[in-house]
Amino acid sequence: MERRLQQLFFALSILALVLIVAAAWQANTPSWKTYQHNFLQLEAQEEPNAITKAAVLATPPEVHQVMLTGLQRVDRCTTCHLGVEDPTMKNAPEPYRYHQGLGPHIPSKFGCTICHGGQGLATEKDSAHGNVEFWQTPLLPKEYVRASCGRCHKEGNVPDVPELTEGRHLFETQGCRGCHKLNGVGGSIGPDLTEEGANRRSPEWLERHFLTPNAVSSGSAMPNFHFTKEQARDLTYYMLSLTNEEMGTYYSSVRLIPSPEYGRQLFVEKNCITCHSLGGVGSKTGPDLLGVTKRHSIEWLDEQLVNPELVYPGSSMPEYDLETNARKALVAFMTTATPDDMQSILSKRTHALTPEEVAIEAGKQDFARFGCVGCHGTELQGGVANPNAQGGEVPSLLHVSDDYTKDEIIAIIRNGRVPPKDNTAGPTPPLYMPSWKSVLSDEDINRIADYLWSKQQKKEAW
Repeated sequence: MERRLQQLFFALSILALVLIVAAAWQANTPSWKTYQHNFLQLEAQEEPNAITKAAVLATPPEVHQVMLTGLQRVDRCTTCHLGVEDPTMKNAPEPYRYHQGLGPHIPSKFGCTICHGGQGLATEKDSAHGNVEFWQTPLLPKEYVRASCGRCHKEGNVPDVPELTEGRHLFETQGCRGCHKLNGVGGSIGPDLTEEGANRRSPEWLERHFLTPNAVSSGSAMPNFHFTKEQARDLTYYMLSLTNEEMGTYYSSVRLIPSPEYGRQLFVEKNCITCHSLGGVGSKTGPDLLGVTKRHSIEWLDEQLVNPELVYPGSSMPEYDLETNARKALVAFMTTATPDDMQSILSKRTHALTPEEVAIEAGKQDFARFGCVGCHGTELQGGVANPNAQGGEVPSLLHVSDDYTKDEIIAIIRNGRVPPKDNTAGPTPPLYMPSWKSVLSDEDINRIADYLWSKQQKKEAW
């Protein structure tokens, strides 16, 4: 018996030694060393003589690491992807191929994972690509990588990524904020989407969810908006861009790409033409803006947009909450704008807006921007299914003044309201009016009420 135990102990000792040797061998011959060896072979082929070839092949292997403190990450992707910045490698096989279209987004400043996803610290392929348990952001499919542009460029149009621009537009106009919070603004019926792009949901899952919400999430309160496949794809782009990552000063400064085109969009959205003209075309309430960038410095105009009362005491111009690059875009538009631009903007209006109509228009924009249209419809028509609510759906708001005063509606918007049940013993209806008092200012709420009252239709008397 004792001899048998000695034999067993000896066998286990040999096995342990073999495992230790195997682990040591594996640790000293990781796959990234093989990739680097093969890359050096490729580079050596282009060298003109034996001496330089030998010098290239003698390059010692090492982990290539990029410290990105502004993005709070470390990337080691270029340990294997060695040719990303070398144009001579444009025809090389992966992972050595040159990365075309980088422009200013060089790996030394941006790394790779901020756009592509994956696990930057890893040096083994599956782990580096994020295909491991508990890693939230695996490598994005190639066709969705451009969605990552929205992680830094959070406003305005992103060049060459129309899907991202359209996805943002759909989110803001289809009432998504009525149920979902984004950066603290929105309803609470659905999940907070502020970090949706950092969740381990595949682009395919998101697309299917937008097309058929209940088929993907059984019992979901989300209505079927009957999005087209293209719209579902655009919204998926936008969702993938939402990660709420901390960005350093450099990256925050480029979050919006200022351009005259985006400035024109802001000029229209903020109804600047209601007070201003350009070369005599437009309203005469405020100063004519033709040549304004020659009469005043960029700094003066920027301050005017931030704090008009300080620049012009008694000014009737509202204070607009505009980010720095948004103000730059507006100034860029005013630098290039012509009377023809103003005529084009005016041609889309049936008449000049009165101050009362300006307030109603602002309420309409708030009604869309804060997501009310998601349940109540773009024309207040209602009709969204709401199981076990009286009537079985969200009611129309076109006749709300027949049953409520304006003050009562303001109180409902401010404090919220759960719809009465059709069957008192049944479940609570999934869609309800959340409280908006912590999100909307009193001015915003009053503007929305003004907008609702401007759309009221009296019921026909029998």
